[in-house]
Amino acid sequence: MFGRKKEKQVNQDIKKHLLVVIDTVKSMVDAVDAYLKGKTEESDSRAYATHNLESKADELRRKIIADMYKGAFFPSIREDLINYLARQDKVADSAESCCDFLIAQKPRVPEEFSSDILNIARLSYEAVIPLKKAVENYFQDNEAVRAAIHTVNCKEENADTVEWHLTEKIFLSKDLSLAEKIHLREFVYHLVHISDLAEDAADMLESVIIKRNV
Repeated sequence: MFGRKKEKQVNQDIKKHLLVVIDTVKSMVDAVDAYLKGKTEESDSRAYATHNLESKADELRRKIIADMYKGAFFPSIREDLINYLARQDKVADSAESCCDFLIAQKPRVPEEFSSDILNIARLSYEAVIPLKKAVENYFQDNEAVRAAIHTVNCKEENADTVEWHLTEKIFLSKDLSLAEKIHLREFVYHLVHISDLAEDAADMLESVIIKRNV
C-alpha cells in the first residue's frame, strides 16, 4: 500500500514538473518576443523569470528522484522514468540557455528575420505542450501517448523547416557581416534545440512503451 501511494505521488510530481517545464518555455518565448520588439527591460525581466522557473524544475526533479529511491516502482520502471525525467528537464534547461544568450550576447536581429525567429520559438513551445497528454496517459492509454508523440514530432519538423529556410536567408543577407550571421545562426540554433529535446523526451516515452509491451 505504501509503495502504491508513493508511486501515485511520483506520477503527480512528474506531471507537475512538466507543467513547470512548459511554463519555463513559455516564459522564454515571452522574453524573445519582448527582445524582438526592442523592449529590453521587459525581455530581461522575462528572462529572469525563466531562470527562476528552471530552478524550480530542477528542485522538483531532485525531489522526484529521491522519492523514487524511497520505494516507488520496480527498478526497471524506475530507471525508465528517471531517464525520461532527465530528458523532460533538459527542455527547461534549453529554454534558460536561450534567455542567457539574449541577456549576455544581445544578438543583432534585423526586422526581416524577426517573424521567423519568433515563429521558431513558438513552434518549440508547441512541441513541448503535447508531452502533457503523453505523460497523463503513460500508464493508461498507449495509443493516446503515441498520438501525442506524433504531434511532438510534427511540431519539431515544422520548427526544423522554418530554421532551414531562415538559415539560408541569414547567410544570403547583404546587411549582416559574417560574424553577425554566425552569431544570429547560433541564437536560432538555441531556439530550435528546444523542439529537438522535446522530441527526444517523446521518443524516450515511446521506447519505454515498446519495452514494457515486449
